[in-house]
This record gives sequence, C-alpha cells and structure tokens, in this order.
Amino acid sequence: MEQTPTPTTNKTAIGQQAPDFRLTSIQGELITLASYRQQKRVILWFSRGFTCNFCRRYMEGIISHYNQLTAAGIEVIQIAPNLLETAQRFFTELPPYPFVCDPDKRLYAIYDIGDRGVLEANKNTVVAFGTAFLQGEGLETVRASWIDVANRNFVRRLAHHALTAVEQGLFFLDTDSIIRHQVYLKGLETIPDGRELLTMTEMTTVSGEQ
Repeated sequence: MEQTPTPTTNKTAIGQQAPDFRLTSIQGELITLASYRQQKRVILWFSRGFTCNFCRRYMEGIISHYNQLTAAGIEVIQIAPNLLETAQRFFTELPPYPFVCDPDKRLYAIYDIGDRGVLEANKNTVVAFGTAFLQGEGLETVRASWIDVANRNFVRRLAHHALTAVEQGLFFLDTDSIIRHQVYLKGLETIPDGRELLTMTEMTTVSGEQ
C-alpha cells in the first residue's frame, strides 16, 4: 500500500522550515524530516525517478561522494514519482541514502515542483531514450519504464509516464530543517554530484543566501 505525504499548508521559502513528510524508503525505513532535526543537515532531491537514465547517472555522481557528505553530517533524500514496490523491484543494489516514492506527486506539489505537460514529456522521452540507447543503457531504461508501468495501475501509470514532465528540485536544509537554499530545475538538467553538493551545502550554511 502506497503511503502519502503528511498534509501540510506550509510553503517552501528560504528561511522557513521545510514541510515535513512521512514516507517509507525503498530500504524499508520510515523517513521523516523531524527525525533528522538537531542531528543532520539534509539535501532533498526531487527527481524524475529510476526510470530516467539521466537521474540514474546523477545518482551515481552522488553515491561516488556519499561518504564525504555523511562525514560532514549531511544526508541526501531522493524523492521519486515512482511506485514504492516497483522501485524496490528495480534496484539490484540499493542506494546508500534514503530513496522515497511519491507516485501521486503530492509532496512535489507541496514543495512547488511543477509539471511542464505533455509536450515537454514527449520531448524528454525522446531525448532520454535516444541518449540511453547511444550510451548502451537502452535496455535498462526500457526495463525500468516497464517495471513502473506494468502493474494493477497500468493505464494510470502509462499516462503518468506519457503525459507528465515533472521538474526537479534541490532543497538544502540546516539541522533545524530550515530551508537555506533551493534550486528548481527542468527535468533533464544536470544534478550536481556529491562533491558539488557538499560545497553548495557549506556555502549556503555559512551565508544563508539563496
């Protein structure tokens, strides 16, 4: 059974506390922002999910420097618009950081992550699949998309993939879950790797600037 984010009327803005949520990670743990307060800084990455070959590459860039992030007291939480059970089926090796699923994109809406619609979705699909096949990742991308579509919600998930073009977002939170920096990105824009995220976190923690 899919979980949903805790309802909230909070708005995301620099200097405000980030809206909390309760979602189960693919690792099987209940993830809430409240559990990190006074313990770790958090980077929230609203992604396009495991079906996107670009996002899988960005995940590799974060994982390659994940030890540096944790050593600095920083946790990364990846949010994806996939189904929890399909994400658990897809990964043969789980990422070291929490990966949570928001298939109805309710948390995306709470954090003001927009959707660019069917035209952008078609463009992204062509670019993503074209790039995947050129880089030898075509079969993996087809497998990922099929896993996330072929289930009891087939029509709904097919429409989700074909008609929506979710944006990405990065939110840098301090140990009080206060938003210190936020970045909104198009679906296929590059996400910084772990080393770059560490630098961005340290800069925004010191300056508190947007």
